[in-house]
Amino acid sequence: MQIIIETIRAAVLGALPIACFTFLTVQWSIVSGRLPKFSDAKDLRAQYKKKRDEIKQAKKQAKQQKQTGMPEKEQGQQQNQPFFHKRKGGDLLYNKLLFFGGGFYGTMALFTYLIIEVAEILTFFGKIIDVTHWHFTFSLQFLIDLLINSIMNIVAAFIWFQTLPDYVDVNNGFIWIGAAYLGYLGGVHFTKLRGDEAWQFLASEIQKIKGKFGKK
Repeated sequence: MQIIIETIRAAVLGALPIACFTFLTVQWSIVSGRLPKFSDAKDLRAQYKKKRDEIKQAKKQAKQQKQTGMPEKEQGQQQNQPFFHKRKGGDLLYNKLLFFGGGFYGTMALFTYLIIEVAEILTFFGKIIDVTHWHFTFSLQFLIDLLINSIMNIVAAFIWFQTLPDYVDVNNGFIWIGAAYLGYLGGVHFTKLRGDEAWQFLASEIQKIKGKFGKK
């Protein structure tokens, strides 16, 4: 009976969120032109690997160009770009997914990383609201702690199978990992079959919500 209950919990709290997250990341990557269409999970994994190799090659070429001297025209184009650019913001998220490896493992790592970051942001705002924590000193030690914390978050994301139980009650790790993997495959399959249709529906609903707020 306990195994059945644990399986249901893993399906609802594990498989379903991972399926939705997989659909959002993969379909968004396709719609934004960062990833081509795929045939199955294996092909998707190969596409991720190809993109990682392309990024590595681009960084290598950029380094070589920097050593030889970049043309002034390209320098001017980079200087005229805003500090936060929508495309750059998307690239940051997509590159993080590739950094974690893509595929099932990379998706789980990115999912865990976002959970860690969101939890820390909520904790930070909670301290701001609490007047007893209104003592802040900007120092070198603060920057060092920030850097160490950032590295630790990445490490924690890589070992997501050990980190996620800190955020959800897991009694049987094998069941939860199996549920997460099935959720990932389900998200990939759904994206392949209904990805465009579902994305258009979400986009239209978001536009309706924006329209309602715009009228107010």
